[in-house]
Order: sequence, then C-alpha cells, then structure tokens
Amino acid sequence: MHILLITGQFLLSLSLLVVVHELGHFLAAKAFGIRVEKFYLFFDAWGFSLFKFSYKGTLYGIGWLPLGGYIKMAGVFEDTEGANTKGDDHDGFYTKPVWQRLVVMSGGVIMNMAVAILIFSSLSVKYGSGYMQKIKADFGIIPADVGKKAGLLPGDRIIEVNEDTLYYQDELTSTRILKGNTLLTVVRSKGKERIHLHLNVSPATIRLLADKAPTEFFKIGTPFKIDSVYSNSDLKAAGFSKSDKITAVNGKPVNYYEEFMVKLRENKDKPLLLTVVHDGKTSQVEAHRDKDGHIGFSLDAVHPPETKPVQATLPQSVSFGAGRTWSVFSENARGVKDIIQGRVKAADALTGPVGIALLFGEATDWKRFWGLIAVLSTALAFINLMPVPVLDGGQVLLLAIEAFRGKPLKAVVIEYSQMAGFILLGLLSLFVVYNDIARLIMK
Repeated sequence: MHILLITGQFLLSLSLLVVVHELGHFLAAKAFGIRVEKFYLFFDAWGFSLFKFSYKGTLYGIGWLPLGGYIKMAGVFEDTEGANTKGDDHDGFYTKPVWQRLVVMSGGVIMNMAVAILIFSSLSVKYGSGYMQKIKADFGIIPADVGKKAGLLPGDRIIEVNEDTLYYQDELTSTRILKGNTLLTVVRSKGKERIHLHLNVSPATIRLLADKAPTEFFKIGTPFKIDSVYSNSDLKAAGFSKSDKITAVNGKPVNYYEEFMVKLRENKDKPLLLTVVHDGKTSQVEAHRDKDGHIGFSLDAVHPPETKPVQATLPQSVSFGAGRTWSVFSENARGVKDIIQGRVKAADALTGPVGIALLFGEATDWKRFWGLIAVLSTALAFINLMPVPVLDGGQVLLLAIEAFRGKPLKAVVIEYSQMAGFILLGLLSLFVVYNDIARLIMK
C-alpha cells in the first residue's frame, strides 16, 4: 500500500510538471503562429500511445514511457537551412524570427517558475502569514536522532544557516533535486566558555528526513526557570527562590523545559537531585515529591507565542511566493557549483526519479505534496536552463549563436549537437537511477 501511495504521488507530480512545462512551449508557439503537430505527456516510443486524439491540427496523447513529455513543432528536426525558404511552410518553427523562437524555447522554464510562485503564494494564502514567517536565528535546540547524526548536541544555538541569519525551518529539512552541504553555524557552551562551530550537514543526512517530520531533525527548546517554591522544604531551606535556574537532574544536564519533563518521567521512582544556580552560585539539593507525586515547586517556561493562521494579503503572498521560488532556484545553482568545485560529490547531491518518489513519503499530506511540487517545478526550470543541446538552455544557446552569426547553423551541426545532448542526458539519467538504487540497498 505504501509503495502504491508513493508511486501514485510521484506519477501525479511528474504528469503535472511535464504538462506545465510543455504548456509553456505550446502557448508561446501558438502565440507566434507556429503549428504544433504533437503534444504528448510521456513518450510514445516506437509510435505506441496509451491514448490520443486530434484537435485543430494538433495530436494530443499519452505515451507509454513515463520519462517526461514533449511537443513537436512544425519544422523542428528538419533541414533548418531550407526551412526559411519554404513558402508553403509559413507556420514552421524556423520561419519565425530568432527572438520569437527564443521566447518559445524559454516558455517551459517561464511556466515552471510561474507555477512555483503560484503554488508557494497559494500555500501562504491557505495557511496564513504564520506559514510565511522566517525563524530568527540564535535559538536553542533539542536534536532528535537525525540531528544527532549531523553532530548537533542539546543546548546548541543555531545562529546561521548557509551564512544566513533568517530562514524558514523547512529549508533545513527539505531535500532539493540538487543540494550542496548545508552549513550550520552553531554556538555551543562548554562550561563558562562559548565556542563557535561550523557543521556541514551532508545531503545523505538530510535525505534521512525525506519521509519524516521536521522535528526528527531538532525541536526548538523552551527556556525555563523556577517560578515559585511552595511546599518543598529542602528548596526553601536552601534559600532557592523564583528565577533560579535548574541545570541538571541527577547529574544529567537539562537545558530546556522539555528535557526537564523527560527527566522527571525517567526518575519518577527515584530521588531527584537538582543542580540549581542561585545568585550566580551552583548548588545541589534534593527535591521531594508529595503523596500525589507532585514536586514542591512550579516552573516558568518561556514558551514562544503560538503560531495562529493569520490571513496574508495578496501582495504579501505573491512576494513570499517569488522569494521562496528564487531561494529554491539559487539553492540548486549552489549545488551545481559545489559539485563542479569538488566540494560535494555528485553521488551525494544528485537525486533521480526513485529518490524523488521517496520524498513524497508513505502518507498523503497535501501541504507537503504541493510544496514539493513547487520545489520540483523550480528545479525542473533550473535543469532545463543548462546549456545542453537537448534541453531548453541548449536550444537557447544555439539560437543565440544563430543571432550572432546572422544566419542559421548548418543542419548537421544541430543534428550532432542534439545527438550529443541525448547521449549526455541518457548517461546522467542512468547514473542517478543507479545512485538511487544503490542508496536503497545500502539503507
């Protein structure tokens, strides 16, 4: 059942992303009077389609090979040098000015970015301004299992993420298509000394969160202190009072209210020896429970204000959506840069279809689903901008060269560049699929 849910979400997301991308090319082509012969979701390899129909000169269909999709415009992959001279082919791709062809080839990327902005903006409208709020840096944390694997310790204070002091919590726990190491700047107390650390959280560690809640990385700790002592004779006799700080229970450090409550449960049948700071001096004193099991003092926990959905205005939502889209786009760019510079291994940073499918998790969470669609749509736009001839970025590069030369490139040049692009993309696809399967086997 879990496999079906993961597969279903992945195929739905892939279908949406492909249709959106190709629709960008389709609408731009139609706007400039270019005839679109085919519009296909997935590939109809060897001419086999699961479904197809014709409408106003365009064949629409669904292929059997779920590796993307495409549109076929009149004149594309034909003799480009002769295409401009064919009087009976006025609606062919190569009969149009270079600037129009540049717009058409950029249409898919533009549409992917626009849809990402729309989704992020819609999520902010749906979940209110609380969804849009960034976390202020310099807060203390309680790391969970994944956080501990990343090197975090209870009481650490995260002051920067990738040299940014303000960020969204999901930026720590979401996995991108291309992602370099996340750099956490941490302040850690060691006795009276405070030291600064830089922790590199590897993509492999972040991937452990793919089907888990963000709290599996860390929780934000709640500072606390003694509020009042009302029946515990030992604390009263020792002179402890309001605002004194408890730093340990039975010798085990506690930094936050949540940790203190865990220690109380763990020691419910044992004496409680508290380490308390009073007037700058540290002392140990035993705390007793009454017949009902209550300790004889109360605590004042400084809980952060509860986040309540507050309606976001349309300008706020659009601004937020554009900002989040650009953040994801730049994160992908940094990932590629880190791979090229050798700071990150390609095997760690690149995720293929199997890895992407696993990101959706084993349950349907529509907030997470649409957020991931927005991330993937942005990543698809970034990938298509790369100057590989078979991708949109490669086509734009060839058109830019044509504009510079003042005449079309030779058909054989385009043919061989397309072939090289297909081979390169095929090898990359095999690499990421192999990489995904190897990760699953090694789990």
